[in-house]
Amino acid sequence: MTARERVMALQRLLLAVVVLRALFIGASLALLVTAVARLLALSPRATALAATTGLFVAILVLRRGLGARSIERVALWVEERHPALQYALVTATEAPAPPDVECQALATPWWDVERRGLLRTLVAPGAVLIAVVLLLALVPSASTSSIAQRVRAVAGTGAGGVVHDPLAAIHVTVRPPAYSGQAERSLDDPTSVDALVGSRVIVSGPGDAELVRATLDSSAVAASRADDRWAVAVVMPARPMLLRLRSTTQGGRERLVVLAPESDAPPAVTLLAPARDTTVRAASGALVLRAQLRDDIGLRDANFEIIVSSGQEETFTFRSAVLAHRTFGGRSGGTLEARLSLDSLALKPGDIVQMRAVARDANDVTGPGVGSSETRALRVARAGEYDSVAVEAAPPGDPEGQVLSQRMLITLTEALANRRRSMDRPTLLTESRRIAADQARLRKRVGDVVFQRTGGQPLGEEGDAGVPEGKLTPEQLLERARGAGNDAGSPMDVEGDETPILALNKPLLEAFNAMWDAGRALEQGEPSQALPPMRRALAAIERARQAERIYLRGRPAAVIVDVARARLAGKDKGSSAVSTERFTADPAARRRAESFARASALLARDRDAAADSLLVMRVAALGDSPALAAVLDTAARVTRRGSAEDVALAWARVRRALAGPPVRRDSLPAWDGAP
Repeated sequence: MTARERVMALQRLLLAVVVLRALFIGASLALLVTAVARLLALSPRATALAATTGLFVAILVLRRGLGARSIERVALWVEERHPALQYALVTATEAPAPPDVECQALATPWWDVERRGLLRTLVAPGAVLIAVVLLLALVPSASTSSIAQRVRAVAGTGAGGVVHDPLAAIHVTVRPPAYSGQAERSLDDPTSVDALVGSRVIVSGPGDAELVRATLDSSAVAASRADDRWAVAVVMPARPMLLRLRSTTQGGRERLVVLAPESDAPPAVTLLAPARDTTVRAASGALVLRAQLRDDIGLRDANFEIIVSSGQEETFTFRSAVLAHRTFGGRSGGTLEARLSLDSLALKPGDIVQMRAVARDANDVTGPGVGSSETRALRVARAGEYDSVAVEAAPPGDPEGQVLSQRMLITLTEALANRRRSMDRPTLLTESRRIAADQARLRKRVGDVVFQRTGGQPLGEEGDAGVPEGKLTPEQLLERARGAGNDAGSPMDVEGDETPILALNKPLLEAFNAMWDAGRALEQGEPSQALPPMRRALAAIERARQAERIYLRGRPAAVIVDVARARLAGKDKGSSAVSTERFTADPAARRRAESFARASALLARDRDAAADSLLVMRVAALGDSPALAAVLDTAARVTRRGSAEDVALAWARVRRALAGPPVRRDSLPAWDGAP
C-alpha cells in the first residue's frame, strides 16, 4: 500500500471512532439523567426533557471530529504525532511523490501505532455506557423506596392527592453584591439571614407557588415558580425587616425569616505624616505625605487633598489640588504616599496649607463610602511674629474655631457647581450635604451670638426648644428680646422705629436666615440655588463686622437651688433604715419583658408560635442591642428543633440577657483580719 492509501484507511477508522465515541458519551449521559429522574420520581415529560441533554453533548463531541473529513488534515495530524516523518507523508498525500519521499513516508510504522491508539479511546466510553445501563436496570426498584416517597411528599402531593405544606422545608440562597467579591452561600431552614445591604436573598421550597403568600413588613412579595418549586426573591434592606411566609393550604402554617442587614462601613484613614501641625519661616523643599488606609470589604481609590488659603480676616483666596490618586482594586488595606513640593506652591507669609487623605470604597449600592483623615496644617509665619525675643507658646486652638468661614463655603460650593455635570447624583448629594453640614455649624455659631445678645442661652447641638429651627423674623427676635428683659427683672426700652437690640442683630439675623435657605438647597443637592443666599449671608456678616460695637449687660445666671436657704430645712427626723436606690424603669426594657412573658406563655402550647415571637423581638433588638438579638436568634432555632432541656437552657439565657449585667451589692463590710 502506498502512503496515501494508508492515510485514507486511517481516515476511515478515525471517522468511525469519532462517531462511536460521540454515541457512547451521549447515550451514557442520557441514560444517567434518566436514572436520576426516575430515582427522584419526576414526571415522564420532565424525564424526557432532561434526557435530551445527551443528544446535545453527542452533537458537540461529533462536531469536534469533523476535521477528519479532510485527508490533508489527517496527514498533518499524523505528522504532529510522528516528527520523524519530516512532512514526507503530507507531500506523498497531496500528489504523486518520488520514490525516496514515498520510502521516507513509509519508513516508520505509524499506521499500526495510531490504529491501536484510536481503538483504545473507545474503551473508557464503552465501559461507562455499560455501567450506566446496569444502573438504569436497578433504578426501578429504588424508585419505590423512601427517596421517591419523600420527594413526592415534599413536592406537594402524596398518596390520595393530599396537598402538603409547601413551607415544610425552605432553602435560602444569598447572593452578595458584585462589588463585595463574596461568594454565594446557602442556608437550610434558617430563622435569620445576615447579609450585606443590597444582597439578593432568594427563599425557595418544593411545592406550588400559588400556595405561598409572602410579605416583607407590610409590602406583598410575589412568589415565582421554577421546576416544581416556589421562590421568593427580595433585596436585603437597609434596616432589619421581617419576611413573613404563609401557606394557603388547609392546616398550613406561617414561617418568619428575619432579614438582618450588615452595613458596609466607610474606609478608615489615618494620616501618618506629617504627624502634627507646623509653622515655618519659609516654605521650601518637599513635604512627605503618608496615610494608612483600611476598609472592611475593599478599597476603590484614594488621594490627598490640598487646600492653600491666603489672606487675613475675612478676605481669603483658596486654591485646591489633588495629589497621588491611586486605585486599590478591592484590597482591604494599603498605604498612600506622596511628596509635596512647597516651592511649587509659591507660598507667602501668612499662607496656610491644609492637607488630608481621602479614601473611597467600591460600594455601588449605598455608597460609595468616603473616609477622610484628620487635617494637618502647615503655616508660613508672618514677618512681624518674630520681632520679639521672648515668644510665649500659644495654647491649643479651640476645635470650634476651626469651622470653615462663609467665604470658604462659597468657594467650595462654586467648585461643586462647576463639577456638577461630570458627577453622578449620589456623589453630588454626598458632597453637597457635606457642605450643608459645615453651613449648619457656621449658622449655629451666628445663632449663638444672636440669642446670647437677646438674653437667651446658646443653641444646643440640635437647637433649643425656644428657638425656631427655621427662619426668624424681626418680630420674633423683638419678642425674644422683651422676654429676656422681663426675665432679667427690668423691662427693656424697645420703643421707637428700631430698637437697639434689633438694630444690633439685624445683619446677623439676615445672615442667620440666609444660611437656612442655603442649607436647604445644599441638602437637596442644588449647589447653584444655594449660592445666592450664601452670598447674602456673607454680605450681612460684613455689615455686622463694620457696625458699631455695643456691649450689653450680661444676664445673671439662673439659680437652681438656694443652698443657703434650704440648708437644715428638712423634715426627716432620722431612722435606722438605709435608703435604697430607686429603680428607674426603661420603657424599651419593659416592652421586651412583656413580649418575652407572652412568648413564654405560648411555649407550652405551640413551639413554632413561641419561636416566631422571639424572631419578632429580634427585629426590634437588632438596632440597639445586638447581643440580645444574637441570643434571641439562637433561642428561636433551638425552640423549633431542640429538646426540652436545650429549650429551657436557651430561654434562661434570653431571660438573663433581658435582665442585663448582674448588679453587685456589698451588704457586709470586707473582713480585715482578727482583732
